[in-house]
This record gives sequence, structure tokens and C-alpha cells, in this order.
Amino acid sequence: MSGVSAFWPLFRLTLNNTLGLSAARYVYLVQRKRLWEPVLIALGVGVGGGAFVFFLYQVARAFVAVGLMANRPEIVFTFAFLVASTLVLVFGFAAVISIFYFSTDLGLLVPLPLRPGTIVLAKFAVIVVGEYVGILLAMGPAATAYAQLVGGSLSYWLAVLLVVLLAPVIPLAIAAVVTLAVMRFINRRHRDILIILFSVALTAGILAFQIGVMNNLPSQGDPALYLQQILSGHVDLVAVMGRAFPPAVWATRVIAGATAGSRLVGLALYVGVTGVAVWVLATAGDRLFYAGLIGGTELARRRLTAHQLAAARAAARHSTVQSGVLSALFWREWRLFMRVPLYVLNGFSASLIVPIIFVFGFRGIMSDPDMIRLLDAIYATGNAAFFTSLAVAGLTVLVTALNTTAASAVSREGRYLWISKVIPVPPEKLVQGKMLFAAVAAAVSALPMLVLFAFALRMRAVHLAEVLVLTGLGSAVSVFVGLLVDLARPFLTWTNPQQAVKSNLNVIIPLPVIAGLEAGLGYLALWLTRTLEWEEGTVVVTLAGLLAVLAVLLYRLTVSAGKRLYERLEP
Repeated sequence: MSGVSAFWPLFRLTLNNTLGLSAARYVYLVQRKRLWEPVLIALGVGVGGGAFVFFLYQVARAFVAVGLMANRPEIVFTFAFLVASTLVLVFGFAAVISIFYFSTDLGLLVPLPLRPGTIVLAKFAVIVVGEYVGILLAMGPAATAYAQLVGGSLSYWLAVLLVVLLAPVIPLAIAAVVTLAVMRFINRRHRDILIILFSVALTAGILAFQIGVMNNLPSQGDPALYLQQILSGHVDLVAVMGRAFPPAVWATRVIAGATAGSRLVGLALYVGVTGVAVWVLATAGDRLFYAGLIGGTELARRRLTAHQLAAARAAARHSTVQSGVLSALFWREWRLFMRVPLYVLNGFSASLIVPIIFVFGFRGIMSDPDMIRLLDAIYATGNAAFFTSLAVAGLTVLVTALNTTAASAVSREGRYLWISKVIPVPPEKLVQGKMLFAAVAAAVSALPMLVLFAFALRMRAVHLAEVLVLTGLGSAVSVFVGLLVDLARPFLTWTNPQQAVKSNLNVIIPLPVIAGLEAGLGYLALWLTRTLEWEEGTVVVTLAGLLAVLAVLLYRLTVSAGKRLYERLEP
């Protein structure tokens, strides 16, 4: 079979395996079991997703309105495309590593008479399909807001559709080519940790570069004169904002170019560079994919002298010491988690991205003397400092809720769940071990946020103590909710590690639950402070007490249900 003819059946097969379409169709349509699940999932996604989409739509309307003042309403597309491309690139590394190198179908595909580039392109296309949700969340509200405030014909919507279809290709191709090169030359012994470090460093560099470009827009000498030039339309804000990533400018020209000529030029550049990116990926796949894949299964061997062998055996005996059951289960979870870079990147991506954006995006603002005086003035009025502490604690707990460690604790075991079931340890201890590991992961996610906000907002000791108490209790609630959800409906039929976290709805469910809880507690704090005129300390104790009671109830519910839930789970 030629590369083109082999691509489509391979793509359909990989897409089916990745999304679990056949399994879902068999369970819901043939066996007609658990029919309540898709209804409940659709309802939850519709309610929570609808509110989020409405928020994005309001932000897009504000961008279009500001752009109209500068005669550049199409700037909303540049901004949306930049945000979407950055997120695709950041999360694309984890997806590429998972589907390219950790999927279980590789043992079947490699012996087949297929070019490695064809396998790479088929898997790449599946990743592209998975990224369309994020692209639509970014571009959909922007296109709707622009059409309502400026107008949009049929050709406009066709241009939007074309841009959306091709939007993930370029950033994902960059991530895929870099991953192929890195996997080719990284030694197996240090591969996992080096992939994690490389991905984190590259993500930080990308975000720092993007934000640095945005923070260093040309001032043209006099800021007032430059602002006047912007408002008069003499400065092309689209070109200025998109200079860090030119495809954003081309995509904007395709959708809302001033003339037919500019739209055609943008279309030619956009489609042409996308095609070149795919060609480069196919070429890199032919030359690097099998070498990196085979290198991942090789073990380095070196001869040891008698002295080195004796020292290694002594070190092994020294390190083999008996520890507590809970400690052993914790380190088992740690090693299994760190063995797959995808889990690390997905679990801690939010706690990585938010501090980077904060450091590079607002470091100049927060060190400005006027901003410091403004913060002092705000803290001196009413309960502003108290509600600032509540906001910091709420945002930090939301970041910990985005950590997928607890909500995928059982799902990550997949078809190897039987190994946990045969360990001579009570199921309650297994659940407690997962709780402990998820709690440590939540603390790691929360720590950078707390440190940054403590210094940037010049928080006093009493307010920092309030934040620590509320964040700790709220994070505990988030961990228990996530683990309980995954124990109730684990996803064990995945074929590659990506599905355990990215195709697992369990990792999404805790977020609206925690957001709703925070909204209720925030309203309660406002009511107690404004209506009943309670003191700040009394309100904090009340909120902490409610969270503590809820955490204890969830802990007991999860632990007591652990035995029953674990015994009924089958891989």
C-alpha cells in the first residue's frame, strides 16, 4: 500500500482506539448498559461548558469593542489564535509522547509494511482531532462576537472554518518534530526524567517569549503619541501582536483581511506553511521515529569490576529496608506516576503555566511604586485585604483541582489493576496510599502560587495564615472529591496513557464541584461580613470549620467505600 492509501485506514483505526468509539457503541447501543452516564455527562458538560463559553464570549466582545476604537476589530482573532496555539503547543508535547511512544498498538503496527512516516502522520492526525475542542473554545466565541458587532457573510464563516481546521497543525507539528528529535538521542536510562525536564523548560521558554514580546511593544518614543497613532489606525495592531507567531497574522488576514488581495496572500502563506510543517513532520518521522522507538526498548549494559559489583550489591541491601505499608504504597504511586512523563505534564501543567504567566507578565507592574502604594491603600480600606486572601485561596484551590492526579488515580492503572488487587494489603490502605500521593501532588501544585501571591501582593502574616489554612482544607476536599469520582467510575480500557487523563471525564468533574463550592463559600463570607457584620477572624474560622467538616465526611466516605468499590472493579 502507498503512504496515502495506508494513511486513512490507519487513521480511522487509531482514532477509534484512542477515543474508544467501538467500546462506547457496544456498551451504550448494543448492551444498553449505563445509559444514564452519557446523559449525565452531557448535562454536566452543557451546564458547566455553557457558562464557560458565555464568559469567553463576553471577553471576545470586549476585545472586538476595543479593536473597533482602533479600527482593528480583527485583533480578536489574532489574540484567540495566539492563545489557542500556545496551549496546543504546551499540551501537545504530552499528547505526542503518549500516542507516538506509549500506545499499545505499536507492537502490531511496527511489523507491518508501513512507512514510519505514515504511522507518525496517522497518529499526528488523531492528536489534531483531539485539539479541536480547545481551538473551538478559543476561536468560536471570537468569531461569534465579531460577526455580531462587525458582521459576517457566508465567506466569512467558511474562512473561519478553514482557519479552525488548520489551527492545531503548525504548533503540533513543532511539538512532534522536537519530540522525535529528543526521543532519538535521549538514553533510555534517563529518558523519562529528561523528557519531563526538557518539556518543562521548553514550555517555560515559549511562554516567557510570548509574554516578553507582548510586554515590549514598540513605544515609538512618546507613549501618548503612540496611543494616538493606535486609535487613528496608523499602527497595525494585528502585525504587532502576532509578530511572535506569524501564522496568527496570516489566519487573521484569511478571516478579516482589509482587501481580497490581503486575504489571498494570508491564505497562501497559512496553507503553504501548514503543508510544509506536515511534510517536515513526515520526513522526520521516516528518519527518526523507529530509531527513537527502538532506542526506548534498549537497555544500556556495561561491565562492572568486582569492587563495583560488590558496592552495588551492598547499596542494594542497604536500600532494601522494611517500611510502613502506607509509605510503601505512596512510593509505589510516585514511581508509577513519574514513569510516564505524560502524567507529570498533565498533572502539573496548570501549576506551571499560571506562575510563569504571573512572573513574566506582571513582574514589572507589581514592582511599580505606584502599584505598591495602590495596594497599601486598598488594604487600608474595609475588608479588602480579607477578600483578597479569600480570592488567592480560591484561585490556588482551583489550580489544585486542575491537577489530574487524584481524579485519575485508579484509571491510570488500566488493565494492570489486577496487580493492585493481588497485593496483600486491605483496599482501604490502597485508597489511603493514593490519597497521600494526591495530597502531596496538590501541595506541589499550590506552593508556587502561594509563594508568588504572598510576595507580589505584599500579604501580611495574618492574611497569609488565613490563605494557608483555607487552601489546605480546600485542597483536601478537592483531592477527596477527585479520588471518589475515579473510584466510582474508573476508566480502565484505555490503549495509551493519554486516554487515562485526556479522554477521562473523571478529571473534569471535580472542577465544577470545587468551583460551585467556592462560589457558595464566597457568598457566605460576603453575607456574614456585610449583613451580619461578623469580624474577619470569625468568618475565617466559620469557613475553615465548614471545609474541615466536609473534608472529614469525604475522607470517611472514600475510605469506607474503598473496599466495596475496589472489589467490584475489574480491568
